[in-house]
Amino acid sequence: MRTLALAAAIGVGLLSAGVAAAEQFNDAAGRLTFNAPAGWRVQPRNNATQTVVLAFNPSSDCYFFGVQNPATAASSPGAVRNTRDPLPATAWVTAASPIHDFFEGSPATLVSQTVDTSGFWPVQRAELRGPSKTVYGAILSRPGVEIRAFCSGGASATTYDSIFASLAHPNDAAWQQAAQAQEAAHETAVQQQAQQQAQQPAQTEQQQPQAEEQPAICRDPTVPDRDPRRRRCRR
Repeated sequence: MRTLALAAAIGVGLLSAGVAAAEQFNDAAGRLTFNAPAGWRVQPRNNATQTVVLAFNPSSDCYFFGVQNPATAASSPGAVRNTRDPLPATAWVTAASPIHDFFEGSPATLVSQTVDTSGFWPVQRAELRGPSKTVYGAILSRPGVEIRAFCSGGASATTYDSIFASLAHPNDAAWQQAAQAQEAAHETAVQQQAQQQAQQPAQTEQQQPQAEEQPAICRDPTVPDRDPRRRRCRR
C-alpha cells in the first residue's frame, strides 16, 4: 500500500527494491541526504530532474524531494544561509499539494509556520492540513537546490524533529566552508571601515587648531613681519 501511494504521488513507477532499516539515505543523484530511524523502510526513485523518496514505518509516512531551484542557482552559500524570512504561504501550498496520499488532490491548507535557525542552515517548518490528515513539512534551500520533506501520522511535529534536522545536501561541507569564509571577509571589512571612521575625527581635531591659528596671525596688522610666527604665513 505504501508503494502504491508513492506511485500515485509522483505518477510513475518505483525502483523494485527498498532499503530496510536504513540509517542514512544518500541520494544517488546527489540532491539530498537524511537519516531514517531504525525500522523504517526507504524507497527511492530514479528521476532525471528531481529526487523523490518515500520513508515509512507502520504509523508514519514521509515524502522527501530534492528539486532544482533556479532562483538560488546564482546565489552564494552565504546569501542562501542568510535568507531566513518565512516562505510565502503559496510556496508551501505549491510544494505540498501534489502529494495525493496526504492531500487527495485538494490544495494543502497552511496552518502555521516557523523558521528554525538553531543550525548552520535555516530550516523552514510548517504544519499543513489535508482533507483527512495533518502534515508536517520542512524545506531547506541550497545554491540551486531545494530540499523538501513532508510527514504525516505522528502525534505532533516533534515526532519528526530528528528526521528534519538530518536533512542535508552532499555538498554542505564545502558550502559551509565557503559561507564562513565569506562572513569572515565581511566582518574584516566592517572592522576596517569602523577603524577608518574612528581615526578621521582624531585627525581633523589635530589639524583644526593649525588651520585656525595661521590665518589669524597673518591677517593681524599689529604683528610685524619680522615676528617669527609670521614665517608660517603664505607670501
